[in-house]
Amino acid sequence: MGATSQDIKIFTEDEIKSITRNYSNLIGKGGFGEVYRGVLDADDDLVAVKRYIRQDLREEFMEEVSIHSMMRHKNVVKLIGYCISESTLMLVTEYISNGNLDDILHKSDISIPLDIRLGIAIGCADALNNMHSRHLSNENLIFHGDIKPANILLDENFTAKVSDFGLSRLLSGGITQYTSRVIGSINYMDPACLHTGCLTPRSDVYSFGIVLLELIARKRAKEGDVYLVGTFAKANGKGLRQLFDPAIAEKNNIEILQEMVKLANACLILEISKRPQMNDVAKSLRVLLSAVKSRHESSSFHSILSTHYSWLKIDKEDKVQLKKSRSLLKRNDSSSMILLGLSDVRKFTKKELNEITKNFSYQFGGGTPARFYKGTLEDNTAVVVSKFIYYADSEEEFINGGIILSQIIHKNIIKLLGCCLEAETLILIYEYATKGSLLDILDKQEHFSLDKRMRIAIKTAEALQYLHSPATGIIGHGSVAASNIFLDDNFSPKLTGFSQACKLIKEGEVTESLVSRELLEKILYDDSSRYTSVLMNMESDVYRFGGVLFAIISRENNISLDDLIVEFTKAYQTDNSGKAFFDKDITAQEDITVLEDIGRLALKCTISDVDEMILRPTMKEAAEKLHIIRRSWKEHRTVESTQATETEARASTSAEQKLPNLMRHLYGYRRIQL
Repeated sequence: MGATSQDIKIFTEDEIKSITRNYSNLIGKGGFGEVYRGVLDADDDLVAVKRYIRQDLREEFMEEVSIHSMMRHKNVVKLIGYCISESTLMLVTEYISNGNLDDILHKSDISIPLDIRLGIAIGCADALNNMHSRHLSNENLIFHGDIKPANILLDENFTAKVSDFGLSRLLSGGITQYTSRVIGSINYMDPACLHTGCLTPRSDVYSFGIVLLELIARKRAKEGDVYLVGTFAKANGKGLRQLFDPAIAEKNNIEILQEMVKLANACLILEISKRPQMNDVAKSLRVLLSAVKSRHESSSFHSILSTHYSWLKIDKEDKVQLKKSRSLLKRNDSSSMILLGLSDVRKFTKKELNEITKNFSYQFGGGTPARFYKGTLEDNTAVVVSKFIYYADSEEEFINGGIILSQIIHKNIIKLLGCCLEAETLILIYEYATKGSLLDILDKQEHFSLDKRMRIAIKTAEALQYLHSPATGIIGHGSVAASNIFLDDNFSPKLTGFSQACKLIKEGEVTESLVSRELLEKILYDDSSRYTSVLMNMESDVYRFGGVLFAIISRENNISLDDLIVEFTKAYQTDNSGKAFFDKDITAQEDITVLEDIGRLALKCTISDVDEMILRPTMKEAAEKLHIIRRSWKEHRTVESTQATETEARASTSAEQKLPNLMRHLYGYRRIQL
């Protein structure tokens, strides 16, 4: 089924006003319009709202939405949704905390080491390479058309995020197009595009060359009547060295900076066909970054980019990596599906991982079957490197977790970024969640607000709801626990631990988002063990999520899940209250009602009596109920309104039991939402 993701949302004007608090927090302004920071009420995620000045460009606006929505790359700003009406055009994207590269370079005195600058360049190059690659649909390519520092945003780690697809074009079949109406940022525009109207990915390469010079010099592309491209083209020797930003022009960096200039000049060749492709540019930047990180060997680093044509050849390292990957598959039959299953993620070499982890020097967890190391990718992205340690029959589970993760995309599920299959070592690379696990946070006994806890519960429930949906092929996680819920800087959860996960609908079994009863019956008949395994995992997900809710409100992790459930059950049966077990840090009088509601929901999730298990909610119902509880708490609504909604939920539950008799006896059949 390939990678799947949540749909782009369509917002109303009233919703945008609510998100931006009536446009109260302006964070950017330009010829296109204004950008505001906002908060999504549903989950408190920070977003950026771009409001356009002109309202007569609806066709162009929807083309921008269409192209931006195709991008699923970690170095591209994520599009969340849009608003289009008679009076307004607006885009809603993720909020990137450090602003744009133009402001960082030219309006601040923030120190930016050379390796960080190379990381920014690599991130941008990777994003452009992704746009220029024939994999989007029908071998189409994307021409960005407006690459400049102002359109390169930076997160808290200075990882680049390319933005603004207003001038982008979809090049069908990768064929160069022509236009009679050339628009763009004149100081970064390819002269060939300006004079002939040709739209080609190699024009993005030209613009990127100027950005690379700005990173080296920390000077604008044009200052007064002086153009940076011309200045660098004329300079040599000592004059060239004087153009470098003094902050990075130390002796050990000079040769690398000179090589960066050569690379930039190659991008700036006027003859389009002689410019390198972004894939080659990204490779060259990685070699330079490697040299920066091992400068003690720089004396032997004479000329990496000896000729432009050498970039078009396959590196010896690439051949070695391919050979090693194939040999691993030959040696291990159980790994024969790895390359196919992980086809959409980056394949790292052992050498790259040694650089990323500094020779695996920072281990921060793990045991069997894996150990975890912190690392930093070339584009400054913080990652977790999970290294498989052979243990009994756990290799298949390790691989399974990676393959399942490679097929799903959700903001509250940990993202798989790559793998390494060299030298009989299985390694998976994930995004890094800075706060550690929910279990760690609960154990620390530091102040942990009820609002944050509720947000974690809601987002985790939504992640499980997504896994249980046809959009993913219906996945049962099977290992839901506080230790498998990690938190980022904003305390947004990232569900991990997919080694026990299983998927109901395999590739090719369904092409639509709807799952029919006929298909379920066919799967049950053809592979009853798979059907039962998935449903039991889904049932377990609900039960164990109830345990997570108990841990969140009690902060009790010293007893087993089953014992915790028993204690809460007794309390509610005896006193009709779980107050005795609530974490004292969050038991203000006005919060008791919401804690009681969460406790009762957790009790429903953990019902064990076979005759009453029909009353367990689905993850969709659990997520909806948590939203209701939080809204009531936020708006100081009465308990009666919550109870009324509870009655409605029960009514819908009883009306929902329409699955064929063939499946009614199966454990957990209600988990599947038809």
